[in-house]
Amino acid sequence: MLKQTSNPLHYMSLKILKGVLILFLVGGIYGCKQNQDKDSVKLDAPLEDILPRITLIAPAKKDSNGEPIEITLANTLSGEGEYSIGQGETHGFRYSVFKQHTVEGSKYIFTVVSYNWGGSGTFYYLTAIDKTTLKSVDEFLLGDRVEIKSVALSHQNSDSVSVSYMDRETETAMAATPDKKMEKHLEMDQGKLKEVAHEH
Repeated sequence: MLKQTSNPLHYMSLKILKGVLILFLVGGIYGCKQNQDKDSVKLDAPLEDILPRITLIAPAKKDSNGEPIEITLANTLSGEGEYSIGQGETHGFRYSVFKQHTVEGSKYIFTVVSYNWGGSGTFYYLTAIDKTTLKSVDEFLLGDRVEIKSVALSHQNSDSVSVSYMDRETETAMAATPDKKMEKHLEMDQGKLKEVAHEH
């Protein structure tokens, strides 16, 4: 009489079950990645080549016809435009896009743009650009004559971003050097840049 020490069918069933579980897990991870990739927009060229093709919408300014001001960038990423000050009169302004403070998210490009509306102030905005239209869709004012330190995605392949910069205390003269460290965390929510709490 043979003594049976193990059940080959039972052993084989366990191996098959283990293989199925591994395939299921791998498939789930791959499926999640596919969904993330499906939601993201792929640019047709490197980011540095895309920047000159971007169209900015000047924040809170209108042209002489009362329409939003569209700025078509050139290779210099800076230039001049004009906006309406009423009664058919216009005023000149200058703008600059900061290539070194530009990052590519999932559906949006984030960059810092400065505007000088003709006075002593230069206002810095974090600007979100839709990757499908290459047109700015929203901006967040960082401040007047601030010093940008860095712009980075909060999470890889996301549309949340962190901006580090230097500003001044509230009562400090605008001519003073910015010496107060600031950090803003923003994310795109239904096409709008919104400030969010920092995740530790």
